Amino acid sequence: MATFFRISGRSIVKGDWGDYGYILQHGMTVQLPRIDGRLCLERTGPYIPPITLPGSGDIVLTSKARGDLESSGLSGFTFLPVEKTLIVELHWEEWPLNAEEPPEFPETGEPEDYILARPHNPPAAMALGDLWEVVVPPTVTILRSRPIVTSHEELLLDLSTWNGADLIRGEGYGSILFSERACNWFTESWGRFVQFDQFPTTL
Repeated sequence: MATFFRISGRSIVKGDWGDYGYILQHGMTVQLPRIDGRLCLERTGPYIPPITLPGSGDIVLTSKARGDLESSGLSGFTFLPVEKTLIVELHWEEWPLNAEEPPEFPETGEPEDYILARPHNPPAAMALGDLWEVVVPPTVTILRSRPIVTSHEELLLDLSTWNGADLIRGEGYGSILFSERACNWFTESWGRFVQFDQFPTTL
């Protein structure tokens, strides 16, 4: 029986920085609407990991990471360019990442204000290079155990609707799901930045 997995971020911060660490590593795409179908990214720069998960099931890759994925032999995805809407200069990757908390907090105490309280920095944006959203159309059916669910564990991927692609998405569930082959490839390639857990499926 085929097995599928959902992706989540793995922090490169050794200490427990919670949402502060997540915003610094991944940025965010949930604040702004898309422009001509393209994600609007707000994040720090000039450093960016090869793969980030800035919100709502979105996966963003650097150009090199896109090339690696294109040559992986995996299937089920295309790419769209990402709008670098607000890129702020902050060299947080040079902070002591094994500290129990970040050495600097936003004045408001809100993690998002690492980004929102700073001006757009064109050199930092340029240093990120082109960024790409991994686009996966909905092709499978996701079944619900009840009308309103509170966890992905109350959902089931209907395997009878799977078309054989390695990356899939279903109506009613925003995140991309990964075949075992895709999970292994992503873990081998970018396991420092992402991790996976199994998604329930029908028998």
